[in-house]
Amino acid sequence: MAERTNWKDIKKPRSEMARRAFEDEARISEFRELVHRLRAEAGLTQAEMAERMGTTQSAVARMEGGGTRPTLETLEKLAGAVGQELVVGVGENLSENRSIIKLVRDGHAVVRKAG
Repeated sequence: MAERTNWKDIKKPRSEMARRAFEDEARISEFRELVHRLRAEAGLTQAEMAERMGTTQSAVARMEGGGTRPTLETLEKLAGAVGQELVVGVGENLSENRSIIKLVRDGHAVVRKAG
């Protein structure tokens, strides 16, 4: 299987329009990586993940391939499928965990272990 390219390794464009498009694609890439990581950590196949999310295996494959823009409903189903909670928020004082604050500030949702 081919090595996954990390979006962070790609050089950022200079024009404003290109930068916005780059950032949009970066968010999709982060979602793709999140889905793949969570599924792998849970030891699930795409079909098993799909069953838990109430969707199809091909929908999970599209998520992992970057062909899907995440919705809040999808993120909630994803978190539930792997027994974790979805944290979405705005603001600087969401948590003592600075990585969560940075992800939220950058417009990303965060999935973390429940409890």
